[in-house]
Amino acid sequence: MSNKCPKCNHENPDDTLFCGKCGTQLQAPEKIEVTETIEAPKEELTTGSTFAGRYQIIEELGKGGMGKVYKANDTEIKEKVALKLIKPEISADKKTIERFQNELKFARKISHRNVCRMYDLNKEEGSYYITMEYGMILGNCSLGNQHKNLKPLDDIYSVLQSGASHFQARRNKYG
Repeated sequence: MSNKCPKCNHENPDDTLFCGKCGTQLQAPEKIEVTETIEAPKEELTTGSTFAGRYQIIEELGKGGMGKVYKANDTEIKEKVALKLIKPEISADKKTIERFQNELKFARKISHRNVCRMYDLNKEEGSYYITMEYGMILGNCSLGNQHKNLKPLDDIYSVLQSGASHFQARRNKYG
């Protein structure tokens, strides 16, 4: 395709701004820009919003290196769950997601009062998320409010005690 000069009718290449014969400014040919729709990862959810068509967000419980955790109502089964929305930069790492999938397989086999049950790992709107048990278990984890007034040594003891219980549960299950 060429760009024809309106003054002298000289044929000019498409990328030319001025006529090569008479110097008249040429009109740029209309180009249709094609854009690609991409799935943008979610980084934050708001109270009252619905995520993945079924999780109504109640409140944010906490945030950390992996992402944010929300208390949500699973509208399909009418039960509260913890929903961990994994950060986009972590979601993009296939090896990390594979590790989460393997952890989920093992976590489903463990039942202990100090271990949160993981239900599922899914992808929605470009973001991976994990659904977990919410209730007394999460209330006893570091996301719960009762740890806010603890002294650092009490925090360390609490975490070690929880970790020891978790280790014992795994040992009882797998020997």
